[in-house]
Amino acid sequence: MVDKQTKQPRKKQQSITGKNAISVEMWRFYLMWAVVLLCFLALVGRAFYVQVINRDFLQNKANANILRTEKLKAMRGVIYDRHGVPLAISTPVMKVVIDPRDYFDNKKLFDDITAELAKDPHNRKLKRQLPEKNLNLDELADAVGMDRAELKKKLYERPRSRYLVLQKEIPPQQAELIEKHEFQGVYTEKNYKRYYPQPQPNAQIIGLTNSEGVGIEGLEMQLNKRLAGVDGEQQVVRDKKGNRVKDPEIVKEVESGENITLSIDSRLQYILYRELTAAGVANNARSASAIAVDVKTGEILAMTSWPSYNPNDKNGLANKDAMRNRGATDMFEPGSTMKPLTVAMALETGKYMPTTVVNTSPGSMRVGNHTIRDTHNYGQLTLAGIIQKSSNVGVAKIALSLPYATLPTFLKRVGFGQRSAVKFPGESSGMVLPPSKWNVSEVATMAYGYGINATVLQMVDAYAMLANHGVKVPLSLYKLEEPPKGQQMIDPKIADQVLLMMEAVTLPGGTARQANIPGYRVAGKTGTAHKLRADRKGYSEKEYRALFSGVAPVSDPRLAIFVVVENPQGQYYGGLVAAPVFARVMQESLRLMNVPLDKPLDTPKIQ
Repeated sequence: MVDKQTKQPRKKQQSITGKNAISVEMWRFYLMWAVVLLCFLALVGRAFYVQVINRDFLQNKANANILRTEKLKAMRGVIYDRHGVPLAISTPVMKVVIDPRDYFDNKKLFDDITAELAKDPHNRKLKRQLPEKNLNLDELADAVGMDRAELKKKLYERPRSRYLVLQKEIPPQQAELIEKHEFQGVYTEKNYKRYYPQPQPNAQIIGLTNSEGVGIEGLEMQLNKRLAGVDGEQQVVRDKKGNRVKDPEIVKEVESGENITLSIDSRLQYILYRELTAAGVANNARSASAIAVDVKTGEILAMTSWPSYNPNDKNGLANKDAMRNRGATDMFEPGSTMKPLTVAMALETGKYMPTTVVNTSPGSMRVGNHTIRDTHNYGQLTLAGIIQKSSNVGVAKIALSLPYATLPTFLKRVGFGQRSAVKFPGESSGMVLPPSKWNVSEVATMAYGYGINATVLQMVDAYAMLANHGVKVPLSLYKLEEPPKGQQMIDPKIADQVLLMMEAVTLPGGTARQANIPGYRVAGKTGTAHKLRADRKGYSEKEYRALFSGVAPVSDPRLAIFVVVENPQGQYYGGLVAAPVFARVMQESLRLMNVPLDKPLDTPKIQ
């Protein structure tokens, strides 16, 4: 281009926007990369947060959707008698469960695919998608032993549920047959059912468990933690629909419960229960209880009550009275069975000797507002005669001739007024009156077993102490590997003297001739106690408690047995009602224990 004025060629002018355009383009370039970089950093940061910082939380959320942790029930420990005979065992049972949502989802899928196949019967892809499990509810109902209509009703009432129990307890063999049918959504869970092979004789000691396998009575409750063991755990993997996709994985092993061996001899336990039942029924009694103890070890070889119950029958547990272990829980006034202990106390003071004579004439005495009576006027009696004739007047005079605190203090020292070493659930401590009540009337009646409350455990414990030369060995319901160390409660000479006095009770002239056993020398004491009236205002003239406590053989005592029969009708004396029970149980027990005879078998029968 030529300039018109100068005729010279015109120079090209540079654009004033060139540099600015480049700057803008570069700025946009950097901005775009900055945004990309920020996005990348954001993605990296997010990935770091998800994979590192929040990993556990998200993993747990994922696991919650696909993993289920289920309990594996531990097998409860076995309770054995001293010879290894099982008294309480757990048998495996199976629970049959269905997943209704799983069933109905697959049933719908089956119906939908079936409908499509009706239009296109040769579609192999659809055929491969058909559920392979058994969807027949009628077959399922028959297999689990349910009514067909009832099973369908349960399923259709809870179609979205994930857990529905069809049967709680079936044998493992039946469960295997059900599993072979491969029903859709059906699986089994292993559980254990408690079973008691010798129910009635042992029920009040062993107790029972509830439907969840937790001990709720007796030793099952007391030892529940030791017997229960520790449950295990397994993880079950499910798909997004909640269906199981592989076999469970054990994540925590099961620890079975501890096995327990009792001191109980199931043979003696059966004999004792049999004889208590016979006596209770024959005398139309309210109840009967007894305990047999090995005097050398303190082991309880038998302990039972009538009436009892069957813990295997959960529908027969309405009679709560029959579920009590009366020997441990029930307190009573022991009546004349307390007299040997009163005599032992007297001998211990040194004021009395076995030959000391007490005048019981005229067969009664007035103490405060009460009159103490004997059944006859026995006149002059030695201490042995007082026990043999069971003189209330005699022991009352002995107790009142000493400081009033002497007798109750002695009784508390030998174990009355406190729980025994057994510590059975619900065990009573009995009752010895407090010092403020130690007056002339209370001490006199306490001497012959009134005004004091004791349990069968406490009474048999005291008699075992006398039989063991005055050594008190702690009672035990568990088999001992070696005898425990005992405590010398009274002088051995005094204990042996009282035992010989008690032997006279079973000989001619005594109150318990029916306690005699062929081939064995027997020491014992009867008791016939009036029962308190229901309003606790005095004693009933029609209701009695028949008691007998005995030891055999006298030459080398092995067993002490205490028997109580509550409210017998007709004959009610301890020597006629309770003593025969003692004799039959003691005779068979000594035979089973192979205890040597200590007197000739041809002893003439006492009329």
